[in-house]
Amino acid sequence: MSDTMKLALARGALLIVLLIGWELFGRLVDSTWTGQPRDIAVQIAAWAGDGLAWHIAVTLIEMATGLAIGAPAGILLGLWLGRSPRTASLLYPFVVVLNSVPVVALAPLLIMWFGLGMEPKVALVALVSFLLLFFNTFAGARAVDRDLIESLALMGANRREQFRMAIAPACLTWIFAGLKNALPYALIAATIGEMMVARAGLGFLITSASAIFDMTALYAVLVVLMLLGAAINMLAERSEAWFLRWRPIAEAQR
Repeated sequence: MSDTMKLALARGALLIVLLIGWELFGRLVDSTWTGQPRDIAVQIAAWAGDGLAWHIAVTLIEMATGLAIGAPAGILLGLWLGRSPRTASLLYPFVVVLNSVPVVALAPLLIMWFGLGMEPKVALVALVSFLLLFFNTFAGARAVDRDLIESLALMGANRREQFRMAIAPACLTWIFAGLKNALPYALIAATIGEMMVARAGLGFLITSASAIFDMTALYAVLVVLMLLGAAINMLAERSEAWFLRWRPIAEAQR
């Protein structure tokens, strides 16, 4: 049996033990507050035939749209400032100040700016992904081996060739690390925005369940969010492995 199979079996066994423990604990105490896996599974199954896919799609659309706006902007600004020390000394402190503002505090402001539709959620996701991708790309651009750049310049490489041969490959690892960090935060940002104001989405389901103290429904949404986040993370890791397949195996497995 391979190590991968052993690890998968160990994780499955641990999950089963945790679910059994949760079920037994819910029977020993008031399950109104703890919920029970069986009831949660029934709730998810009921939602599956009654619009759960639509709510998931709304959240994913907000998340994907925000990422499509914020991630490229963060990458481009990170590359620019990372390779332009003078400009970085001017603009970097402003980005740091923006990053210090809690996301939850910005949500009401974005709602007042963009209205009650999908726009404020998209803006929130875009801002979060922009900041995460900016800082990772900025660090990657600054970490490029200066000797390598100088060697390429001595061999006659212009700025565009230096970027293609050295800077871009060196930054890709940092960018994908930033993307993997940004994906769960983008999901969180979209959900927070929906909890503030929405008529659909997983955040809307959380608010609706909380309003009537339906703990089973609340736990069901959280389970859906965890499964969705795990699936997104798995997709991100597969994408990273494919795009960066040129890396040494030891580096790729870090």
